[in-house]
Amino acid sequence: MNKIMEKFLRAEEAVIRVNEDEISLQELYDDIPIGVRVIIVSEKNKRKRVVDLGLLSFILKNCKDGEKFVKAYIDLSRSLNDIKEDFGVITELEYLSLCPEEKLKTLDKDLVSVLQKLKTHLSRRNKESHEL
Repeated sequence: MNKIMEKFLRAEEAVIRVNEDEISLQELYDDIPIGVRVIIVSEKNKRKRVVDLGLLSFILKNCKDGEKFVKAYIDLSRSLNDIKEDFGVITELEYLSLCPEEKLKTLDKDLVSVLQKLKTHLSRRNKESHEL
């Protein structure tokens, strides 16, 4: 992960591109600040996914089934529809909103507020989709 962090800091861009093979699950156990956004690119299927490595790192270490989610999310052979079918969410931010509230207390208060609103929205969305 050090190579990606160095690339991110050197680029001085809001988002950088990295190849799928540059990110490993083990490296995401490192302390990565929230806001390190990358576009993961797959050479095999040309799929791209914008992710926040800091959020994925937090999810991995603090959320139930976090490792399973993160592994699936960085695997670009899986579509976002696959992710939604398996986890009921499309983004890492949505998944984070479903983590236990006591784990979220270490995060920025503004982020926690957004996560609470997002969790409410997800509950409504899931309820409405089950009613159809």
